[in-house]
Amino acid sequence: MKRRNQILAGLLGAQIILIVLVFLPRVLPAQNQSGPLLGTLQASDIVKLTIRDKEGQTLKLAKQGTEWSLPEFENYPADGEKITPFLDKLIGVKTDVLATSTASSLKRLQVADDDFVRKIELQGADGNVHTLYLGTASGGGANHVRLAGQDNVYVARGINSFEAATAVASWIDTTYLSVSQNNLLSATIENAQGKFEFTNQGNTWTMKNLPGGQQLDQTKVPVMLARLGSLTMVRPLGKEAKPEYGLDKPSATVTVVVSETNSTRVYTLKVGAQDGEGNYAVISSDSTWYVRVASFNVEEFVNANAETFLVQPTPTPEGALPPTPEATPTIAATEALTLTTSITTTKSLTPTEVLSPTTSITATAVLTPTATPKPQTP
Repeated sequence: MKRRNQILAGLLGAQIILIVLVFLPRVLPAQNQSGPLLGTLQASDIVKLTIRDKEGQTLKLAKQGTEWSLPEFENYPADGEKITPFLDKLIGVKTDVLATSTASSLKRLQVADDDFVRKIELQGADGNVHTLYLGTASGGGANHVRLAGQDNVYVARGINSFEAATAVASWIDTTYLSVSQNNLLSATIENAQGKFEFTNQGNTWTMKNLPGGQQLDQTKVPVMLARLGSLTMVRPLGKEAKPEYGLDKPSATVTVVVSETNSTRVYTLKVGAQDGEGNYAVISSDSTWYVRVASFNVEEFVNANAETFLVQPTPTPEGALPPTPEATPTIAATEALTLTTSITTTKSLTPTEVLSPTTSITATAVLTPTATPKPQTP
């Protein structure tokens, strides 16, 4: 029995040693290698940033000197104050929290080569490309992340896939036109419905060729022009006009004159055609860039007509009938004619109701003896 216990104890010890030999290499390297996932790469070393989403949309950013731009949009200036903090977050991803190291879990966490939430490529000045995959959220403002070429998936704190947007507007200053609303002198709106000219004197607007008997709505013009106070773009198009922009025959042209310190300044905005998403191509006299803007920003200029700017009559509530001046005395007259109700003689002629013999003459119906056979004499 003692010999048997010794053998069992020896086997148990061998199993413990085997477990340590198998798992210790997996634990110790993870502790020793804890640090930045991207190694010594710094945000200042990155010269190209490419982001792809799971829908196939791609955004490319490139740095020329110290300035970032959009190479696919004729190097339109990007906002470095939005890009640098994002790169700092990527550089700051640590390997201290390992989520999994099994290849079979990559698709489930959406960090696989062909199944991801975001694929991010960082190219350094040395030409080397570092590829990260951002996957599902792990809770607490963290995301699963994997470096291409590895099976290890880590939990990255303080970053999420929504920050890695593929929309151009997320990485630029979207303000396209800014017209001061304090010193507007005049405005002209021209579209398919006509040409409408307005002048502002002491915050009172007048309309040229105002239809007779009509009144200009003092709120309509300034409210419409307020769109130009901060006109934002969806994305830039480029510096070269193209036929598909539809600006050779604009849908609308808006001209505004503004008083400045010692002079006046004229702004002109031309609105072209819509794209498949409903966004309009526009060009401003204040910019060399053609851009797309959301339809709600300029559709009022496109659709405006003369009635748009006029005071509208107060509508009659639905279901209400206009009062008839003669209705009240007419109703009083019919109520005064009580003779029709006082002639009760028709009801007092009750003989027609009491002449019951006409209804009680049932003898013709009850004279049944004529139909009864007489008994025969034997």
